[in-house]
Amino acid sequence: MKIELRFFARCRGIVGEKQKEMEVEEDARIKDIVDLLIKEHPDLKKAKLIVSLNHNYASLNEKLKDKDEVALFPPVSGG
Repeated sequence: MKIELRFFARCRGIVGEKQKEMEVEEDARIKDIVDLLIKEHPDLKKAKLIVSLNHNYASLNEKLKDKDEVALFPPVSGG
């Protein structure tokens, strides 16, 4: 199945892409995607990540479905 990945802020800088499509196994979870991305881009391990699934905050244990959108971004702060 295919999912869409989106990267924001520091995550985008590390990965070098704004978005990309990824083929994953039927029983994949967000954690599987993050682990794979960390293998490809080790600097992601240093970044604190927030993950969203289809525009909602998500845990790493969320199971993925075909055409899901997963976004990775660092924590945001403001005043």
